[in-house]
Amino acid sequence: METALSTDLVNSARSDVGKSQTTFAKDVPKMVKYTLADSANSERTDMDYQIQSVTKDDKLRVLNFLKRYFFRDEPLNQSIQLLAGREDFTCTELEEYSLTSLENDLNLIAVVPNGTLVGVVLNGKMDPPCDEEPHYISRCRNPKFKKILQLLHHVDQKVNCEENFHGLDVLEIKIISVDCEWRGRGVAKALLERTLEIGKERGFQMARADCSSSFSGKLCARMGFERVYELNYADYLDEDGNPIFSPESPHTKIVSYIKRL
Repeated sequence: METALSTDLVNSARSDVGKSQTTFAKDVPKMVKYTLADSANSERTDMDYQIQSVTKDDKLRVLNFLKRYFFRDEPLNQSIQLLAGREDFTCTELEEYSLTSLENDLNLIAVVPNGTLVGVVLNGKMDPPCDEEPHYISRCRNPKFKKILQLLHHVDQKVNCEENFHGLDVLEIKIISVDCEWRGRGVAKALLERTLEIGKERGFQMARADCSSSFSGKLCARMGFERVYELNYADYLDEDGNPIFSPESPHTKIVSYIKRL
């Protein structure tokens, strides 16, 4: 059942509108949110890694990291077998999306002393809500990835249906991915904590995450995010009345979270 949830955070955030001085790379094709995928078992905090900002020199290794973990692990990707039948085990459109998301200075990596990446978070400034289907969706040549983009656009419309976030600068948490050997050691939590600090430093009023993964949703809830919308995958249907996505349990719904900064 599709559910819209109210929030008391929006009105208090409006008092800060106009304070943002964030700068971003110019002339980069825009795409909206993707989604989070990580383990929720982040109680351990073995800080034998450091959180660093992503630089231009990091782009290739960040992409390779995402291809190894996020591309394969993310529940929506798994549900529609995004990489099935691909000899290179990748998705060009998802690669382009990831690289586009790297065109700002809001992204972070978790790095161990030998320089190996163990975690990545991609962030950005949310675009204003759009009623019409964006051109990047209609131009998407990969029918599977297009389904994911359409779902995310649907969620965005529902979250913004009452224009609660109109005029706010919202920091979008797009992708979180952690090395499977490092899950449960606080990496995702540390990446999100630093993301929220950066959001405050840059003058954002809100942070938002659309979680397709139950694990990442639990992490956001533990970190004080407020749930504002949810959609059960069983209720998101194609023209024949069949669910478009059917991820394995416990990933039964996509949930939008926000946090006042």
